[in-house]
This record gives sequence, structure tokens and C-alpha cells, in this order.
Amino acid sequence: MHQPDVLLLVKECLSVSPLFIDMEADFHARVPVVICKEKKSGLICKVSAGNENAFQTTSYLSALGTQEPLLVPLVLGFRRWARLCEIDRAEEGGLPPYLFALLVIYFLQKRKESLFWIKRSVNCCRLLVSA
Repeated sequence: MHQPDVLLLVKECLSVSPLFIDMEADFHARVPVVICKEKKSGLICKVSAGNENAFQTTSYLSALGTQEPLLVPLVLGFRRWARLCEIDRAEEGGLPPYLFALLVIYFLQKRKESLFWIKRSVNCCRLLVSA
């Protein structure tokens, strides 16, 4: 199945779901996406296919979220606040959604009792969850 076919299928599935509203598709963007809004929270979701960076970012945040239960609610709350302040629209000069997750991770690192610690290796700096 090719990328456009996958995105068309995703758009079709999301449009019949009661969990999402305001379905759009931008197949002419640099990274083609299906855009929808999660009904309960009002957060905007962008779904792409074949985007390795998005997959790695989501996997990374998911792994951190399973290790630290405060992460997901703080990120969702922060993103909701950003939406209310209208600073979350990257395409209009605002901040990208991933930035809010990074800011929450940074905040959790800098607490008096850090929930995360940073392990430095020769080639890179990796964020690991402390036990």
C-alpha cells in the first residue's frame, strides 16, 4: 500500500469515528497529513504515513510516558493551555506540539527531585528515566 492510499484509508476511518471531528487532509504539504480534532480534549491530531521522524518521536514520548505517569497529563494540560492562548499553531508562527512535551520533560528534570536523568555517551546525549 502506498503513502497516499494509507492516508486516504486513515481519513476514511477517522471520519466515521465518534472520537474525532473537523477532518481535513493536506496531501500537498511537504509531509502529507490527515488533520483532525480529538472531540473530548479539542487537541488537533496530525497523522502522516512514512514519516520516520514522527514515528521515532512518538515512540520516544510513549516510552517516557509509560515510565513517568505525570508526563502525559502535564503535556496534555500544557498543550491545552497553549491552544487557549493560540500559541500552538506552528504553521502560523506558533510553537510545534513536540516543543510542549520537551518543555515538560525539561521541567521534570529540573525539579528538586528529578524524575529524569541524562546519560551522556561519546556521540550523543540520551534522556533516560531514573528508577
